Amino acid sequence: MKSLRRVLRYLKPYPARCAWAVLAMLTVAFFNGASVLLLKPIVDKVFIARDFRMLWIAAAAVPVIILLKTAVSYVQNYMMSWLGQKATQEIRSDLFRHLHALPLDYYAQHRTGDILSRVTGDLVIVQNSLNSLPLYLIRDSMTVVFLLGSLFYLDWHFALLSLASVPLISFVLVPLSRKMRDTSLESQAMMARLYQRFEESVLGMPVIRAFNYEEGVLAKFEEENDSFFAPMMSYLRAMALSAPLLELCGAVVAAALLYFGGREVIIGHMTPGAFFAFLGAFFASYAPVKNVARSNSELQRALASAERIFQILDEHPASPLSFPKKGKLAGPPAARGEFAGFAREIRFENVSFRYPGRPEWALREVNFDIPKGAHVAVVGPSGSGKTTLAQLLLRLYEPASGRILFDGRDAREFDPRSLRAAIGLVAQETLLFRDTVFENVALGRSVVTLSEVERACRLAGAEEFVARLPENYHTRLGEDGFTLSPGQRQRLGIARIVMKDPAVLILDEATASLDNSTEAAVLSSLKPLLAGRTVVSITHKLAAVPQADKILVINQGALVETGTHSELFLKEGLYRRLYDLQTSQRGHGRENSVN
Repeated sequence: MKSLRRVLRYLKPYPARCAWAVLAMLTVAFFNGASVLLLKPIVDKVFIARDFRMLWIAAAAVPVIILLKTAVSYVQNYMMSWLGQKATQEIRSDLFRHLHALPLDYYAQHRTGDILSRVTGDLVIVQNSLNSLPLYLIRDSMTVVFLLGSLFYLDWHFALLSLASVPLISFVLVPLSRKMRDTSLESQAMMARLYQRFEESVLGMPVIRAFNYEEGVLAKFEEENDSFFAPMMSYLRAMALSAPLLELCGAVVAAALLYFGGREVIIGHMTPGAFFAFLGAFFASYAPVKNVARSNSELQRALASAERIFQILDEHPASPLSFPKKGKLAGPPAARGEFAGFAREIRFENVSFRYPGRPEWALREVNFDIPKGAHVAVVGPSGSGKTTLAQLLLRLYEPASGRILFDGRDAREFDPRSLRAAIGLVAQETLLFRDTVFENVALGRSVVTLSEVERACRLAGAEEFVARLPENYHTRLGEDGFTLSPGQRQRLGIARIVMKDPAVLILDEATASLDNSTEAAVLSSLKPLLAGRTVVSITHKLAAVPQADKILVINQGALVETGTHSELFLKEGLYRRLYDLQTSQRGHGRENSVN
């Protein structure tokens, strides 16, 4: 019941509304339970004694009772809907906030489809349960209690006989509940894999079409879709079995009550009105008992979903930064200082790192320094660990061993957010959000003027194409900026860096996906930005590398060469081979274009 307690904790801030909801449910339960007592005087005095006064009283009482019950039912339904929506809103907010606090290790080890299925499908199940389950579990349970009180009031002997159904019902519900919860967990895990398949297909549709892979994708999806069928049917089978078994238990007890009660009426020990009232109360309890049994299956499914949601919330965040309910992120703990820049150098000291779940090392005991204001190029074959250096410098990951030092101080001594504020990144692909041009350029800054964004776009060479957009800087971009060309997206990424004005600039294959003319235009936009900054340029294109102050050559996670272009060229090592290879390829390309 740990998951249930954690869900109910989201209702604690609203005690008054919870109290009103519970009071309304108890009132409805009282009306349901006590109204059957009217059957005794109606049968005995109206239909047998033919009392017209009692007929008028009964006729007047029925609509009054129904009117009061309707009003209280509205209160209970509205209050539970409000509480369910509010609790779900808070859970959704906590999930979104916590996902942004988790380390990148978490995303490297968990599939996107699984995460999305938990924050969408599982959360919807919990929300529906919060809206409806309390009505069944509280209202209908208390209805049974009030009906049981009516039974004891009418005849305690028969009331005890009716309780014989309790152990029978427990014998049915306990094993079925366990089975429903287990199979629900299994089916929801399978649904997460189906989410993943849908996401892969939607994002990879161009590749699927280009390689005629439709049949292969459909075959894999059908296989996983079929595997979802078995656990889901196991859950539905258990749910379908619970109702008939409850009906059977109730029928056995009802038959006993009918026989013994009828005998008591025949021999004169019970009036017909008392017997019909008693029998009416017993049968009236059938619907709420059935609702409670049905809600049990929904409860087990909701608990399974809640457990999957809380598995995310129980993951440890990347840093001890706190995320308040509203507003900005809280400041760093006292033990971590604000990063105020550096005066001399950045140093990687015996840094090693490997990604979660991978046996091979991405970096192995790397040592180098980056002087302040220097332009350092990082080159090497694909997969050698170049981008990993940038991720460690930004503290997106932490070294497995070794240290990254700023003027001799370990980077872990600083608040990671303040450190990242001083480092700018222009990646190979610029991610644009479904916001306006203004909001995309001003990313991460709370107070920005339009003139600042216009200046940033002008320096990045983006002003001209932004002016052609329907609403200029207030144009809302499409999914991942798909309405823009790669070069235009990259220029907006550069405009972000202009706005950020970082002390350290990382260029991670910033022009790798661009054609030659677009690359030249983007590089022209970058030139003013590089002046006076510490620049780390990660690239596999060596044409611009000779202008770097220092070149780091990475191969299979190890730093194999360091020096200027002239020094490395004379060594005739890996750098010389890579440079000669690219020079030769460019020569062949020019020759082919002439031919």
